[in-house]
Parts: sequence; C-alpha cells; structure tokens
Amino acid sequence: MLLSSCYGTRYLQDGEYLLREQKLVGNTAINDEQLEPLYQQGTNKKFPLIPFYPYVWIYHLGQSFYNEEKTLAKKQRIEEKYESKIAKKKERDKKVKRLERKRDKKLEKINRKLKEGNWLIRWGEPISTLDSANITKTATQIETYYITHGYFSASVEPFYQFTGKKVSINYQILEGRPHIIDTIKYQITDPHIDSLVRANLKKGEIKKGKIYNQSDLAKERDRLEKVLQNNGYYAFSKQYINFQVDTTNTPYKASIGTYILNPKEGKHKIYNIDSINFVTDAAANMAGTGLKRTNENYEGINFQYFEDEYSTKILERKVFLRKNEPYSRKNTIDTQRELANLNNFKFVNINFDSTGNKFVANIYTSPMQKYQTVNEVGVNVTEGFPGPFYNLTLIDRNVFKGLENLELSGYVGVEGVYSATETDQIYGSIDAGGKLGLNFPQLIIPNISNIKERLARRNPRTRLDVGYNYTNRPEYIRSNLNSSYSFRWQKLRKVDYQFTLSEINLIDSRNISDNFRDYLDTLFLLGNNLARSFEPSFVSSMNFSANIFFNPTQDQDRKASLMRVFAESGGLTFNFVRPEALIDQGLEYYQFVKGSFDYRIHRPVGQFGVWASRFQLGIAVPYGSNRILPYEKNFFSGGSNSVRAWTPRRLGPGGAGIFLDETDGDGNRLVDYSIEQPGDILIEANIEYRSRLVGFLDWAVFVDVGNVWKLYPQEGIPLANFEFDRFWKEFGIGTGFGLRLNFSFLVIRFDYGMKLYEPAMPEGERWVGDNYSLFNLNGKPGQTVWNIAIGYPF
Repeated sequence: MLLSSCYGTRYLQDGEYLLREQKLVGNTAINDEQLEPLYQQGTNKKFPLIPFYPYVWIYHLGQSFYNEEKTLAKKQRIEEKYESKIAKKKERDKKVKRLERKRDKKLEKINRKLKEGNWLIRWGEPISTLDSANITKTATQIETYYITHGYFSASVEPFYQFTGKKVSINYQILEGRPHIIDTIKYQITDPHIDSLVRANLKKGEIKKGKIYNQSDLAKERDRLEKVLQNNGYYAFSKQYINFQVDTTNTPYKASIGTYILNPKEGKHKIYNIDSINFVTDAAANMAGTGLKRTNENYEGINFQYFEDEYSTKILERKVFLRKNEPYSRKNTIDTQRELANLNNFKFVNINFDSTGNKFVANIYTSPMQKYQTVNEVGVNVTEGFPGPFYNLTLIDRNVFKGLENLELSGYVGVEGVYSATETDQIYGSIDAGGKLGLNFPQLIIPNISNIKERLARRNPRTRLDVGYNYTNRPEYIRSNLNSSYSFRWQKLRKVDYQFTLSEINLIDSRNISDNFRDYLDTLFLLGNNLARSFEPSFVSSMNFSANIFFNPTQDQDRKASLMRVFAESGGLTFNFVRPEALIDQGLEYYQFVKGSFDYRIHRPVGQFGVWASRFQLGIAVPYGSNRILPYEKNFFSGGSNSVRAWTPRRLGPGGAGIFLDETDGDGNRLVDYSIEQPGDILIEANIEYRSRLVGFLDWAVFVDVGNVWKLYPQEGIPLANFEFDRFWKEFGIGTGFGLRLNFSFLVIRFDYGMKLYEPAMPEGERWVGDNYSLFNLNGKPGQTVWNIAIGYPF
C-alpha cells in the first residue's frame, strides 16, 4: 500500500499503466531540451530522488471531496435566490446591478469549479496513464522536427519497457546525415527590389554551408519584408515571397530559390511621404465652441493644436518620418516609441492616408493629465521589525512646455530596529525625506557634432535631483543633503546607459549617544570604518553604468543573460583644486575609484524549471589624504541577495575572524556575526535551481560562494587583505533551499542558508558541513540563517 501510494499506481484502473518516464536515445545533433516539448503526453511530477507524486495525491484527494451533483444544486440555488431578489426590485434600481454583480461573481466561481474541479483538483494533476496513440504521435512529431531541421532521412521508433503497473518509453532516434545548403538562387523580376535584396545579403538568415532549417526560411521571409517596407514599399507583404527547396541534385545538399512576385496589377509601388500632420490634442472635444486648431509648420511637419502647449522643436526631434522621403516601417515604429517614452501622452497613433494620389502621414497624440499624485502605503522591513511607511509623489507634466516632467516626492516611515549598544533592545527608528526631480526628454549638453540628433532614437533623458534624508534613532540623528545630475539613453531594448556627471552628498550627524560613540570606536579598531559615516563629510563622485541585455525579447522559453558594468570616481576635482573650504568647515572628504562587473544567466529547464546563476566582481581603491572609502561605497557580502548562509554584510573580510567569548558544545570558539564587515574587493558567485511546487508555491535549491577583502594590510587584523596566494582559500561557501510565494506581480521569498565553509575559522577548521545531519539541519550556533525577502535574488 505504501509503495503503491508513492508511485500513484493505486489510482490505476484495470489495464492501465503509469507512464513513469520518457527518454530520448540516439540524439546528438539536437538536444533533449529542444525535443522534450514535443511530448504529447507528460509524466507526473515527483519529488527529487523520492518516488512520491504529490500532485497526483493532491488531485485524488480533491476528487474525494468533490461532488458534481452538489455543485450543480448549489448553482441552481444561487440562480433562484438572486432571481427572486432581483424580481422584487425595480428595473432601473441601482440595487439590481449590485445584485447582478454579486450573482455573476458567485456563478463564475461555481462554473470554474464545474469545469476544472475544486482547488485541490486544480492544484494537482491526474495520474498519467499510458496512451499509445499519444506515444505514436510524439514519435511522429519528433521525426517531423528533424525533417524541418534538415535531417530528411531521420526516423523515430518508440520502445516500451513494462515493470509491473509502470511503463517507461525510450524513443530510439536515427538522425542520419543533415542536408547542407550549397546553392542560393534569387528570381526577382523588379530590378529595384532585386538590388535592395542583394545589398542586404550579409544580414540574411539563409547561408551557404549552413544546415537547412525551415524556421530560417520564415525568418528570412520576415527579414525581407522589413527590408522592403523600410525602403518605401508601404503596401508590400511577405505573401509575395516564396521559397523553393531542391534536394534532388546532390546527396545531402540543398538548393534554395528565393522568389519575390509582383502583384497582379503590375509592379510594387514605392510610397514617398507628401506631408506629415501632427495633432497634439486628438481627443480634445471643442464641438460647439467655434474654435479651430492652429496650424504651425516646423521643419516640414504640420503641427495642429487648439492650445500651444508643447515645444515643436522637441517634438520634431522625436519624429523620424521626413517629407519627400520614402516610407519606412522602422522610422514609424521609432517615432511611436520615442513619443510614448515622453510620458506626456495617453496614446500615440500613426496612420497613413494614400487616397487622392497622395501619401500623408498622420500622427495623433492625446495629453495625459498635467498633474498626477501617486500614493504608496506599506510595511517596510530592512534589518529589524516591520513598520509602516507612506510615500507621496506629485507629478507636474510639461512644466516648461518642453515636455519636461517635475516630480516632488516625500516619504516617512517607522521601523523597529535592534539597538547597536544594548542587547535585545528594540527601538523605533524614524526615516523621512523628500526629493525634487526634473526630467528632460533630451541631453542637456552642448550639441557637439550633432550628438543630440544622433542619439534621438535612443530615448535620451537628463535628470536633475535634489533631496534630503533624515534618520532619527535613540542613538543618533543623521541627515543627508544630496543632489545629482545624470544622463540616460538606450540602444533599443539591448543596452541601457547612465552617466552621472555629478553626485554630491553633504552628511551630518548629531545627538550621538556616548554608548554608540564607544561602539563606533570599537568597530574602527576592528577594521570597520562605520564611524566615518557619522562625521560631517562631503562626498562627491561621477559614475557610468551600462546594462546589456542578451535576450531583449524577454522570452521565458529562451536562455537570457544580463551584464552590468559600473565605474565610479570620487573626489576627482580634489586632484586639481585643494579642498580648503571643506577643511575649514570641518568636513571630511574622500577620493576613490571604484568598478564592478555583474553577469547573470537564466536558463529554462523543462516547463517550470530555471537554472539561474550570477558572478560578481568589484574593486574600490581609496587614495588621497585618508585612504578610506565612504561607508556607503564599500562592498559587502552576505544577506538575502548575496551569500545567504550569512546575515547581511557579515561575511569577511578575507580570512579574518572576530570571535565571541563563549564556545560551542565541543569547546570551539564561536564567530561573532554582530558586526558589519566592509571590504574593498568583492568576488561572489551564485547558482540556483527554481521550479514550481504546487499552485503559486515554488521551491529552490542554491549554492553561494563569495567574500570581501581589504585592499591594504590592516594593522592588528591579519588575513583581512587580498593576497593571490591565499584568497582562494577564503571564500565563504553556503548552500540551502527555499520556498517562494509566486503571485506573478509579487514574489515573497523564504530561503534557508546553511554554512559549509567558514573562512573566519582557522585553517583546518573551516569546513563546517560535517556539523549537519538528517536530524540536525541547524548545525552549530550561528551556522544557519533564515532569509525573508521580496523578489528573486538575481
């Protein structure tokens, strides 16, 4: 009974077999990940390494509670109940609509239950029983897939292996030799189209020496359609493009002919734009007012509006259609995208009128509300106990009639945090602040070499921010007056650039308690420069970052990766100008250079699984009079988005360790994880497997490796600095598992991190994985960490 429950065979009827496994045998040219989606029948999901099918058990548990007759009777009672109530009301009574909404909502739930079963049935899955027709169909689908990928002689045969009431299927694949493209011919009667096609052959999807692939023909058809539509052929469509594949002349060779046909009425027509109309307030209703739109011609564009609200110079830069030039599909799409990115219009529609022997481009936009407020209320958790917060943002659009947007925001929050000086004491922390931001839809720089025009298609923006942050805790009060001036631009959806020309922070702290001051002094002696953050200081820097997306379509069924490069220079002006004014005011200043590299890969596995990995590398070099980094510019390791077996910012530096006075049961000293550990160098790598468990509940297993190091040797803190001959022995290694509540729009994550290798321990004692057992997943004190976070770690 136990084994049959585990395998699910207890739910089988006479003559039925559980489809336990399907394997592909003999495929080398095409991998399993490409062929497995062709299975017409899937196997039931089970726990890793355990012959237990939880979804089958849940499904049949739901069936034991489900009674279709009772559900139908309940549906009838609901219909009769609300029909009676509605009949007693007047036809136009507002209560009638309210009753109808309630009825429809309840009936929707009942109908879903009748169609899909109760929630247990929907969460589970029926037992997968052998269906020979589906197995045969799967073999046919795999064979067809091979043929469409150039393996015309491929064959697939399924073999059945029965073990009791279970069956496994092996699909034996004979791939054969692929057909290689050796000849590409073009037959195009229109000479102008022929010249366009031949001028763009380098970007073609069909190449000599490449294995024939039917999908390449579809991609080539789409590409040629775009080429022609981008060169004036407005009415051209891919239905005029045909391919002929010949494999009879030479064994295992393919000749491909490309044919572009003419329409019945003659040649394909090139459409040149005769005029461009731009209506900025298309949705305005001025009927009965007698008002007419004003017409203003600027750089060949006829702007039409009731009120002169927008700079025609700025709008013209966002329009890439030109009078007397051929129609271009790309220019049309770029125009629509750039106008939508202005965040000033509800909609942007572009159509073309070809009547009357004229070809007219019409651009229609409708303004968004000039003023908008955004309210946010929630609960914030950073390092202690949850507390409420409130954000308010006011947006003023088109503030100077140049499509600039002004944002004024403010926030206030209260949170319970642990005292830094008193054990087990929790205090209320108040955080408040405000920011004034101004967004410009262009780069506010000198127009050298027409750079503004050359970057016009890349969503260029300039942002100026001024803000103030305030923190009030019983141990101190800290304020930060800050400003920044930055530029952003994009390369379609592939690369996102940001250059911050100036970022300035003026930091001040007061009301520092004596106990907290002693605590900061102790940290400083241990290599932690947190005390610097509480001295009056002036921190200035400029930085550049680039986010490169290698799967811009964000197709979840494809491998995707992201690379982020960041570079920063702090206090650069102090290399040329002496900061006498700052010194006279008692302000600390910093000089440093900093860089980081972050690379992430997401690789789908099966229907729900994903392998996710990340590699991070960073270095910061302080120089100048103090050779110290501002605290916020340090690297840290450990935490829910880092090495999860360590609490936030507590891993490192290097092989240095701070120990408690107490010991474990074996007399070994315990590492003190109460102090943040900043570093100048960061190396970190993570890998994680994620998959669906049931419904909106996902699970994951992970391994994290990393640490931070000091760049220079630290007096009294051996092994804290980076050395090539030993850094590889100082990586913290953690593993663990997690559960995630995946609501699509929100992911709540619970990760349990377990230390395997603790670099703070003396050499020879760093491996701590032996402290775990099947009945002791906590190891020794401080060896495991629960992480609660929002969103994925990477």
